[in-house]
Amino acid sequence: MGLTLLGLFLEFLTKSKFPQPFLRPPKLDSAVTEAGKLEPMARKDRPAKKQTAASRKLNGGEKPLRGAERSAYFARREAAKVLRTVLEGDARRRAVGSIKSLVYSPSIRNKRATFALVCETLKHLPVIKDVLRATNVLNSKWKRQEELLCIIAYDILFGKESLATGDAEKLLLSRKDKLRSALVHLLEKKRVKHIKELMPQCKISDMPKPRYVRVNTLKMDVESAILELTKQYAVDKDDMVPGLLKLPPSTDLHKHPLVINGSIFMQGRASSMVAAALEPKPGWWIRAILLDPSCSGSGTAIDRLDHLLPSYAAVLDDTGNSDRLMKLAAFQKKALEHAFSFPAAERIVYSTCSIHQIENEDVVKSVLPLAASHGFQLAPVHPQWPRRGLPVLDGSQHLLRTDLVEDGEGFFIALFVRKADKRPQEYAESETCEGYRSKRFLRKKTEFVNYFFNNRFRMLLYPPFRLKKQR
Repeated sequence: MGLTLLGLFLEFLTKSKFPQPFLRPPKLDSAVTEAGKLEPMARKDRPAKKQTAASRKLNGGEKPLRGAERSAYFARREAAKVLRTVLEGDARRRAVGSIKSLVYSPSIRNKRATFALVCETLKHLPVIKDVLRATNVLNSKWKRQEELLCIIAYDILFGKESLATGDAEKLLLSRKDKLRSALVHLLEKKRVKHIKELMPQCKISDMPKPRYVRVNTLKMDVESAILELTKQYAVDKDDMVPGLLKLPPSTDLHKHPLVINGSIFMQGRASSMVAAALEPKPGWWIRAILLDPSCSGSGTAIDRLDHLLPSYAAVLDDTGNSDRLMKLAAFQKKALEHAFSFPAAERIVYSTCSIHQIENEDVVKSVLPLAASHGFQLAPVHPQWPRRGLPVLDGSQHLLRTDLVEDGEGFFIALFVRKADKRPQEYAESETCEGYRSKRFLRKKTEFVNYFFNNRFRMLLYPPFRLKKQR
């Protein structure tokens, strides 16, 4: 009986004209033989895939984009968006983010290709713009897409030539001969033989920069971190900063479990030297101050790839950026002067990631009289470090500088230490963090008790006040 009902049900499904969700149709890459079996079809007999509307739109209604062509097409558009954001922020001196942070944002899919296009286009940007102006490309309707045209022009002049996708690509490919003739004419006009001679030169060390990580000793000890990292990398201890480890250049640790769980932090050597110079003792409470105020950031320009930006020459030049630097120096001086007003402070570190004298030695020199009045004096910072402060003030040998080219970062560190006989009596050596907390708790408790009883007393004396509060 059951088999009969099942046969009737299957026959009903077979003869019905409405869609049959229970019966799977044969695959497109297969054929039904006379015996009722599915056999694979020859590749040439398979039906071609339908061209999507998006592919037709991207390619001007012709063949659909496939594989590498499609990837390159979108990489150029993504690079153009990043390039526009970078150049607009650079022109306003208010960057939305560094080149790396913009490229490695979640919205960018092809990060490697986009990053390469942005960097190489920025390197050749002055030359590319001169060539585009000479061929009158930017005077047309494409002026609004200047960044995209610069990206494509770089590919035509210095990179790939197979760009037969997209309207912008076809526009510049149709003028390829004019673009190259304009480039040759530019070289003759500037009296140079190679394109590199037209590109802005900046001093950057060719030596690869090691990867430094700092161990978070609150979660893991240094030896355990070394043991874990040596499973994949060669690890050395830094000879100057405790808890700082040195790994080979270009080591990518962004997805490493120790980085994700906060056991280690990726941090440069120069910035790690700042905290090491403070040397706070256990239990100190507002007795060690690390002052790292806003600065020009000229010492970290290479890490942020700022050397590729049009404004980089002005950043390195004190005179070309004098107004901004003077405002920053005034703020830095005010912040450092305020740090001296803390009566419990014994060690104050002043640090910037700037290479400019106006933000470094000049600020320290301007506060020396005030520091002396509070009992502070300059003290040596990492004496074994070879590069010291500029000789423009007394005690410059105690200051520390890192070189932007040699060390990869341009940092400045100054350490002020209060003399032992100038420390206030109420902040003796025996006072600890716990003692400060207990005194603070006692003061808060007294304030609460006084407030409570004063209000209860007022309510008893003045009944109208009590009724008004209840309403």
